[in-house]
Amino acid sequence: MGIPLRTTDKSDQSPDSPAESPAGKESPRLPPTLTIVPPSPIDAAPQTDRPHTRRGFNMAHPLQVRMLSQVILYSAIIFILLAIPVFKPLMQALDNPALSWQERAVVANDLLNLHARFWPWALGAGLVVLIHCIHSVRLMHRVAGPLARLKQVFPQIGNGNLCVRTTVRQGDYLTPEVDLVNHMTTQLHSKITALKHVQVLLALDASRIRELAIAKEDPALTSLAKQMEQNLSGLKSSLDTFKTHSG
Repeated sequence: MGIPLRTTDKSDQSPDSPAESPAGKESPRLPPTLTIVPPSPIDAAPQTDRPHTRRGFNMAHPLQVRMLSQVILYSAIIFILLAIPVFKPLMQALDNPALSWQERAVVANDLLNLHARFWPWALGAGLVVLIHCIHSVRLMHRVAGPLARLKQVFPQIGNGNLCVRTTVRQGDYLTPEVDLVNHMTTQLHSKITALKHVQVLLALDASRIRELAIAKEDPALTSLAKQMEQNLSGLKSSLDTFKTHSG
C-alpha cells in the first residue's frame, strides 16, 4: 500500500517563510493604492426636517404676532369709528343748554334705546372679529410654519450640512419655495460629492507621481509632486467642511 498523502494548509505557512521567497531576493514593494468606497445608501440618505404637528395656535414665527396685533388694532379702530357718529349727536344734544328738560328726556330715552340696540350688535360684531382673528392666525400659521422650518435649515446649510432637507405639512403655503431650497441643496450635495471623489483620485495620482520621481531621482519632479500634494491637502480641508453623508 502506498503512503497516504498529507494535505498541507497554505494559510499556516508564514508569509516570511524561505520556501515562498528565495534567499537574497527582496520582494518588490507595490505603491500604496487607495480604494474609493462610495457611501452606502443608508449613510447617504438626507436628513429630513419633518414638521412637528402643532396643536392650538402656537406662534411659530414673529410675523404671526405682528399680523394678529394689526388685525386687533384695525378692528378696534373700526369699532371706534362706527361708534362716534352714532353716539356723538345724542351726547351733544344732552349737553345742549338750549333744550328743555322734556327734550332732554326724549334724547336720553333715545340714547338708552340706542344702547340697548348697539351692544348686542357690538357683541355680534366682536364675535365676527374674533372669528376673523382666529382665521387670520390659522392662515398665518400656514405661512409662518414653513418660514420657521426654513429658518432652522438655512444655518445648517450655511455650515456645510448638505444632507438636511425640509418638508411642509399638507395645506401649508410656500411649498414651491421649500421645494426650490431642497432642490438647491440636492444639487450642491451631488456636486460636492463629485468634487470629493475627484480630489481622492488626484491625491492618488500625486502619490504615484512622487514615488516615480523618487525612483528616478528627479528633484524637480519631486518638488512638483510635493507642491501638488500640499494643494490637494488644502482642497481636501475645504471640501471636508461640507457634510455629504449622514452619520
